[in-house]
Amino acid sequence: MDVCQLKEKLCQQIDARREEIIRSGEKLLKMPELSYKENKTAAFAASHLESCGLDVQKNLAITGFRADFDTGRPGPKVGILGELDGLIVPNHAFADPETHAAHACGHHAPLNAMLWAAAFLTQEETAKELSGSLAFVGTPSEECQNQPYIAQLVAEGKLEFFGGKSQMIAEGVFDDIDIAVMLHAGDRNFTPSGFNGFVMKQLIFKGRSVHAGAYPERGINAISMMRCAMAMIDAQRDTFRDEDHVRIHGYIPDGGEAVNVVPDRTVFTLQVRGGSPEAIADASEKVDRCVHGAALAFGGDAEVKNIFGFMPLVPYSDLDDLHIANAGLIAPGVPFTRGIYRPSSTDMGDVSMIRPSLHAYSRGFEGTAHTDTFLVNDPQAAYVDAVKFLVCDAVDLLWKDAETGRRIAKLPAPMNKETYLEAMRQFSSVKNFSCMKQPCSR
Repeated sequence: MDVCQLKEKLCQQIDARREEIIRSGEKLLKMPELSYKENKTAAFAASHLESCGLDVQKNLAITGFRADFDTGRPGPKVGILGELDGLIVPNHAFADPETHAAHACGHHAPLNAMLWAAAFLTQEETAKELSGSLAFVGTPSEECQNQPYIAQLVAEGKLEFFGGKSQMIAEGVFDDIDIAVMLHAGDRNFTPSGFNGFVMKQLIFKGRSVHAGAYPERGINAISMMRCAMAMIDAQRDTFRDEDHVRIHGYIPDGGEAVNVVPDRTVFTLQVRGGSPEAIADASEKVDRCVHGAALAFGGDAEVKNIFGFMPLVPYSDLDDLHIANAGLIAPGVPFTRGIYRPSSTDMGDVSMIRPSLHAYSRGFEGTAHTDTFLVNDPQAAYVDAVKFLVCDAVDLLWKDAETGRRIAKLPAPMNKETYLEAMRQFSSVKNFSCMKQPCSR
């Protein structure tokens, strides 16, 4: 048979198992877990892959896994990825009552698609038409929720990075993968033109506490320092280029403890996003200067702790072309949008920095992601068509002698593993600005 006949046959097989596919997707929906605690999800996924006759490497990046399948003929290795974690949305209809975790970003549906893609792609009648190999990879902690627990893992030396794909890169999970492919849940079918990357910044302001009513002149108000820094950061927004897609946002986890005491410590946690490593570095440095200026203005101390999060996502047009063509076969007449820029972030950006990657969106959901309104409204699109997308994309990449996959695997990536890890580590730093003045002697 030719490649079109093979894809048509596989789509028919997928439709024939529609109810099973939807049922397992709904099971995953109802077992949401937070970053690096995705134990039930990982066990469910591993069991499914083992039922396909695959050996599963477990406990990669704490809760991640990988299962490999070789066609027996030379060719590239295509990684098909699925994300394991949910996020904290207490009012979601399917939130865990204890942890408040919910699949309010829809990770359960593309993960389910990856598991079922393994079932169809590893069939003997399919594999004999392909060359090269496949790696089915479950990645933890894309949302990076439950940060105190993640920080504990980092402090214990069990993790280096917050994001699961970043940690997997460091552990060598992607060393032999030539092309990476994954889907993300959405309300329409599209491929993005890019995503922002980000650095996490913890701004700690240190002053001097005194009685706020009796001797305020003897103190150094950490809240005033923080407010000054926030105003200066806000004034910097005119200095960011539109094409750099800079976003700066955060919250205050520590703003003092008593109304009648000048606070001597406040903490402001920020996320600084940008469309390139250079844009992120520029915006991050401007934030640091604002912190230093606030400490200098009030005669206090300040500390900036930087932890690099995700790299920006790099699009690969050849993979987009391939996926869009399959969308026309799988969902004819359904609109497909190409080139939407996402100012949010994904750790698939980190993979795209070192390997040709596809991060396509698959419809079937309604509402707003990361809220309690994000729910499946079309099970056929969310669960069944998603399997078809991954299966058909993989077939195109590995068909016969894997000519398409070989060509795409040779596309240049911005970094190799070594330069990527070096860049990630250079972004992580601690800066101290010591400007403490003596108390007023009057």
